[in-house]
Amino acid sequence: MPPAAWIQENIPVLLRPSLLLVTAIYHFFMTVFEVSFVERRPLSLFNITKLRHKSFARLWTKNGEAMSIEMPGPLTELLSACEGVVLDIGPGSGEILSRFDATRIKAMYGAEPAEVLHKGLLRNAEEKGFGEKYHALLCGGEPESLIPALHKSGILDISGRAGLASDGVFDEICCVRVLCSVPHAQETINGLYNLLKPGGRMIICEHVVNPWRTEGRMLARFMQIIYTLLGWPFFMGDCELQRHTPDFLKAAGDWDKFDLKYYGPKDAIPFVVGELVKKGGRSYAEVVKE
Repeated sequence: MPPAAWIQENIPVLLRPSLLLVTAIYHFFMTVFEVSFVERRPLSLFNITKLRHKSFARLWTKNGEAMSIEMPGPLTELLSACEGVVLDIGPGSGEILSRFDATRIKAMYGAEPAEVLHKGLLRNAEEKGFGEKYHALLCGGEPESLIPALHKSGILDISGRAGLASDGVFDEICCVRVLCSVPHAQETINGLYNLLKPGGRMIICEHVVNPWRTEGRMLARFMQIIYTLLGWPFFMGDCELQRHTPDFLKAAGDWDKFDLKYYGPKDAIPFVVGELVKKGGRSYAEVVKE
């Protein structure tokens, strides 16, 4: 391939994440400015964790809708087929709620840790026809945050075994661009697996480490390292570019179906998209037909 053609084909996809990183850095410093001079709370600058989370919430509020227009793979088809009782991890302001069919869903629980996003989340849920079927939970996807919130909501009983959740609560669990930033990824995914009913389905759309040894490429893998060194996790709400999420999902338990495919495997931010079905039961549709 001629050098000019190679540059035209490869450079945009390798450098595209830099635009998002620059935008995130801008919102971080705007957050610093607002806290210091608008809110007049300069001492809050010493709480770096809270400052970073507020900065990322600002980024998502300003750009989340635009960032959710184009999604990889058959995500819309997978989400539109969701039914029964659904858990959505990290819904943000509800930008992807339009991809669900609210008439198929009995109840939906959105686990969103950024309280500032809940107003938009509930507004979008109402506009998309969920009404009282939508429950916004102020928590993350990690068990120590999610389990108490589900218990408080009334959907989950807590057993006496070290506070573990009883199995089989949700017919569907949706993870869309969220497992990259949850703490203790394997533990979190194990917890989600336990909350899924036997025969239940998990919808996955996550960016992952570049599969450079198989269908990816080394240059894209190198760019992931560069973006990480430039502060991607710091400015992007603890988002990790180099997570081996498919491996974590496989290790979570037994699956009757494990259908994940790479999209943009040669990009600096490749995705895996697909569905997993937990072993040992029937789907929600099969149960309803009875």
